[in-house]
Amino acid sequence: MLRKRVIQQASILFSRDGIKNVSMDDLASSLRVSKRTIYQNFENKEDVLKNCILEAQEHRAKRYTEIIHRSDNIVIRFLDILCDYKSIKLPRDTFLEDIHIFYPNIYQTILSESEKYRVRMKELIRAGIEEGYFRSDINPEETVWMLDMGTYIRISIAHSENGTAIPTDLIYNMMVNILRGISTRKGLEIIDAYIPISPNLNN
Repeated sequence: MLRKRVIQQASILFSRDGIKNVSMDDLASSLRVSKRTIYQNFENKEDVLKNCILEAQEHRAKRYTEIIHRSDNIVIRFLDILCDYKSIKLPRDTFLEDIHIFYPNIYQTILSESEKYRVRMKELIRAGIEEGYFRSDINPEETVWMLDMGTYIRISIAHSENGTAIPTDLIYNMMVNILRGISTRKGLEIIDAYIPISPNLNN
């Protein structure tokens, strides 16, 4: 289906080159279709971008639901979520900056969805505290901020000098260490048992 092809290709180009640097002509050329054909499916470039973001959010929500249902153990759920981050290809440094500057409505949509995600993560952290896996003295709000991929994307954007994002392997290892830091002995035992069998861990 052409509409889906446009969204998939636009997502690749926007992430790789930055939204501002990708024209509708570029998108049409990369798909080997006419620009008119794209406009038959989308109103404009902003409409294409909005649909790229919505599809990404839908995919993330689906993955989150799948991961949550894999295990009843809170720590395993967190580890699986962090492990899944490693499959994410981070956009170049100008991606969110372009959205923030040129597409404020879409940026607000991203912020709103991110807040929903953080609420769900805070619920997991509180459940982990109640079940004795996480320390009772931690601040759930601060912990979610440290365990949110969006935080590291923003850090990457702020400190990138050559357009290269922080490797997801590095982000994963940082997050696992944060998870270890908030865990009780009971939680650490599960983490230590999980790490050697994790198929996505690459130390």
